[in-house]
Amino acid sequence: MTERNAERTTVIRRATLTDALSCARLLSMASHGMAEAVFRDLIPGQTTEQVIADRRIKPEGKAASYRNWWVAEGRHGDVAGGLNAYPLDGSWQSARDDLLTEERLRVLRPMIELDAEAAGSYFINILAVFPEYRHAGIARRLIELACNEARKAGMAAVSLATFEDDARLIDYYLGIGFRVAASRPLEPHECLLSAGNLVMMTMPAAWEGTRTAT
Repeated sequence: MTERNAERTTVIRRATLTDALSCARLLSMASHGMAEAVFRDLIPGQTTEQVIADRRIKPEGKAASYRNWWVAEGRHGDVAGGLNAYPLDGSWQSARDDLLTEERLRVLRPMIELDAEAAGSYFINILAVFPEYRHAGIARRLIELACNEARKAGMAAVSLATFEDDARLIDYYLGIGFRVAASRPLEPHECLLSAGNLVMMTMPAAWEGTRTAT
């Protein structure tokens, strides 16, 4: 099957509670170590991904809740990739988690500051595809979905934050129409896999996937 045929036959659906651990894995993978910095060893005996699933994905009313996720199904009905996205309009201010200390949350400071720069846009919080399913157009399909949701919500732009030192990913987003809107220096942490800046990128919601993307 060609990549284009695989793209057409990939099923994208709303996430359910049973997808929580897969969504947590995608979140952890996309965070370049931020998730580890915040959630590692938070609950004795639980992995970081289990903690994320239980405290961020499964509960409703949180930005990373499964209610704000779409997943792409793989060849065997497994999760191939996913999108966590929502309007950046202040309606998804998660209640404080008493287990998360200021020291744990410090690594998120640049993300919080950049959120203010993209206020009023439809925010792609997580966009990730598992390695074995990459280069089949799944990311493009998910970005197109985000643009459709932005238009439904009456929002003119889609935004996302990513890591400046990931040149491949930056080039990908630039190639499909995103532009850098702002940046903030990352807070140093032993768990982070990136250094330098976190960047906010925006793109008109009018994009309909007509550019080449993988």
